[in-house]
Amino acid sequence: MVKTRTTLDQWITLQAVVDYGGFAQAAEILHRTQSSISYTISKLEQTLEIEIFSLEKRRAVLTKQGEQLLALSREVTNKAISLEEVAKSLNYEGNNKINIVIDSLYQSDEILKKIGELSCSRKDYDIDLKKISLRKSDVFTIKNYDLLITHHYIESLNPIFLEQVEAVLVTNPNHKLQHCSVDNILKIMEKTASISLKLTGMNGIKSIQTIHISNVELAIKLAENSVGYLWLPKNLIQKELNNNSLKELKIVNKKSFYNFYMYINKISMANEILKNYLIANKKSK
Repeated sequence: MVKTRTTLDQWITLQAVVDYGGFAQAAEILHRTQSSISYTISKLEQTLEIEIFSLEKRRAVLTKQGEQLLALSREVTNKAISLEEVAKSLNYEGNNKINIVIDSLYQSDEILKKIGELSCSRKDYDIDLKKISLRKSDVFTIKNYDLLITHHYIESLNPIFLEQVEAVLVTNPNHKLQHCSVDNILKIMEKTASISLKLTGMNGIKSIQTIHISNVELAIKLAENSVGYLWLPKNLIQKELNNNSLKELKIVNKKSFYNFYMYINKISMANEILKNYLIANKKSK
């Protein structure tokens, strides 16, 4: 029997270095030291007798051979995860489960309707539905999802374009910014606190102070209480706009959008079911 000379840990470390943008970032995500990450990659290169990274302007960049190995390593680690999931299911006598993760910034009755149709038609599956705040890095760390919806675009995970939603800038209706002239508003905004959702990366306007928030509900509450201004998907806060607890702040020549994508886990055992019920007529972008 042929034994492998490499380990899953080495391949997962390689993926982390690439996905998170460097050795230091991978160390933080994997809760290890940077020297440990460097040693693991160096050991992998020595074992395979191949250069995986080259140094360009003090930055580690994948070689052509490294790119090929990275793609193949993802298949290997995904198969390993799938094997563990199957093992768990063999010891479970209930229904199979479909895990759906939805970004807290996404609001759609259409998706909920399709999930409802799926639950009615497939009684042999339980559905675990989570709506959570997602940073881009979180998409890589969530391994047990079958379907994930977010505005983060990650080409390597084969995004399926879902829809584009207008993003609006909002404040409390009585906020001072609502009473500024159109010509003056950008200057006043630079002197006003902004509320920044860490999970969006949508900034664009300089301000004297930024309040970083990762929770959407808390960010909305801060804006409602005149703490600052905030970008949000319009359909997500339609209720607040209707009851006048938030008001759109008009800016000339400033229009933004959120693009939302679906990601189906390649190793999901519910792959075909999800395609039939939730991903029909959607195309990769």
